[in-house]
Amino acid sequence: MKYIIIVPDGAADYPIPSLEQKTPLEVAETPFMDYLAQNGVLGRVRTVPIGFVPSSDIANLSLLGYEPEKYYTGRGPLEAVNLGIGLSENDLAFRCNLVTQNDDVLFDYSAGHITDKEAKIIINFLNKELGTSEISFFAGKSYRNIMLYKGGKKLGLEKLNYFAPHDIMGKNITNYLPRGPNSKIIIELMQRSKELLGEHEINKVRIDLKENPANMIWLWGCGSKPKMETFKDRFGMKGAVISAVDLIKGIGKIIGLKVIEVEGATGYYDTNYLGKANAALEALRDVDFVFIHIEATDEAGHNSDLRMKITCLERIDKMVIGHILEKLKREEFRMLITPDHPTPISKRTHTNEPVPFLIYGKGIEKGNFSLYSEAEAHNSSLYFDRGSELIKYFLKH
Repeated sequence: MKYIIIVPDGAADYPIPSLEQKTPLEVAETPFMDYLAQNGVLGRVRTVPIGFVPSSDIANLSLLGYEPEKYYTGRGPLEAVNLGIGLSENDLAFRCNLVTQNDDVLFDYSAGHITDKEAKIIINFLNKELGTSEISFFAGKSYRNIMLYKGGKKLGLEKLNYFAPHDIMGKNITNYLPRGPNSKIIIELMQRSKELLGEHEINKVRIDLKENPANMIWLWGCGSKPKMETFKDRFGMKGAVISAVDLIKGIGKIIGLKVIEVEGATGYYDTNYLGKANAALEALRDVDFVFIHIEATDEAGHNSDLRMKITCLERIDKMVIGHILEKLKREEFRMLITPDHPTPISKRTHTNEPVPFLIYGKGIEKGNFSLYSEAEAHNSSLYFDRGSELIKYFLKH
């Protein structure tokens, strides 16, 4: 028996006027998801507990069966693990976005989805200019990087109020800088980066090419070293995780899942969808569980790019779900498809409503559903108020 979870990040949405009050899930051509819906069950799950900020770290911990109230210590350390950054007891890891600001307005949370190569040069430059015996910068994937602050817990920096950059696009950054005792330490780093990066050679070239410059860092997602039991100890099976982003791979490493790297996995619209599907099929030869995370739909939501959100859903349906179904049609398996949270086109950020999920496979009785959508799932009586309960139902139904 094989178990597959597929997470189209941020895929859930609101009805959109230009789509005649339908959602991207409803209008996208997704014959494979609709087939699964017609032959499986739909439901809804609250992946973000009340009181938590809706974010991918919280939501994906829930989907993997780990209660955020018990296990969550911050986003930064989860990503740091995948980069091989060791954290001592009093160390703090921060997510360090390369962003574009214009006259103190946050224009772009991703600096035009800057390339890995350009980002690495900038991060190395910042390490030279801003790094100290306590502060170090580490290049991640594109705009997603890490800052390590050794001994940061002694300064209480994990207790500050931080704001995610994708939540404040178009707003004046001075209103969203970190708040609380010793916040000046972090604010000065961010302000200093703005001075340093404004004239950086890479940014001059990006401006000439009419691309958004990486002219500031944004520090957020601060946290300390997490402690979690392994997935095998918790659920009794070996598993693997496939994703382009350090966050998901870091969670995987912490809980003992095999992290599989896929060439061409970018964390953006152009990611290697088919490569992820093939990597999952290969992994299932050795493990019984695989978690496939796809970031593209979330990025489309943040960019308010309706056309690409629909296109990415169709790519996921055909190249990931359809391909896996074809290869496993003679095998015993069960598949769960669920977003981690909504990223509505109209909001351009995450929201905390329950998301629609779909379960199909051996032991799952056929419901009475016509397609996979938010509205169809809302008609189901199957509902989990705690995200961590869904995987238990999925694995042991």
